[in-house]
Amino acid sequence: MTDENGFAVTTRWHVVSRLREEILSGRMPYGTRLRQAEIAARFGISTTPVREAFRELATLGLVEIQPHRGAVVHPPSGQELEHIYEVRILLEPVSAAWAASRITSDAIAKARKLLGTMRRLTDPDAAAAINRQFHGLIAVASGNSHLSDLVTNLLDLSTPYIVRIRKSSPDEPKRQAAEHEEILAACERRDPVAAYRASLHHLTRLRQDIDDDVQPGLHDRWLPFELPAWLAPEEGQAI
Repeated sequence: MTDENGFAVTTRWHVVSRLREEILSGRMPYGTRLRQAEIAARFGISTTPVREAFRELATLGLVEIQPHRGAVVHPPSGQELEHIYEVRILLEPVSAAWAASRITSDAIAKARKLLGTMRRLTDPDAAAAINRQFHGLIAVASGNSHLSDLVTNLLDLSTPYIVRIRKSSPDEPKRQAAEHEEILAACERRDPVAAYRASLHHLTRLRQDIDDDVQPGLHDRWLPFELPAWLAPEEGQAI
């Protein structure tokens, strides 16, 4: 099907979905310039839905619109990553706790399959994509669509960072697999407290790998629910 100009009818949502996956997979690395004409030709469409897709990706935080340069894949700073993990640490453990009370047997089976795939993968980009699916599945299982949408957006923004630390640390995949297992096992036991703690432990450790010079850190802010004790436990204290 084509429009009045002979272009294939492709919505901006299709373009957004495809470009989003390419950015998150690392096929479009940080700083890549997105040229409207090239992408329009690639999809066989006019430049209008491409331009709209760029704006949508900018809203999601994956692309920035720069004067005289157009759209560029957004490279998050250390401080931005710190802020992303601040919010993930506040939201995602709660979604895991709610998931432990509401997750279905089918969702548990899918999560188990994802974990098995993640353990076998050696490519960091592919493993990061499965990581995103796992966390997204747990968020959806919370039963709150607004919460899961927020968690999914934060996952997208942090996925390139996950790829980076997987590439820089040979032990990282094993650590992540073990921490994911703790989250899922708590959900299988229908134990919201354990799910909360396992998720918080996982995210806290990942946040600690961000540049130590980034300030202010989450431990410097006022936090409720004894979170400071979780984020900076005394030596030897189990999390």
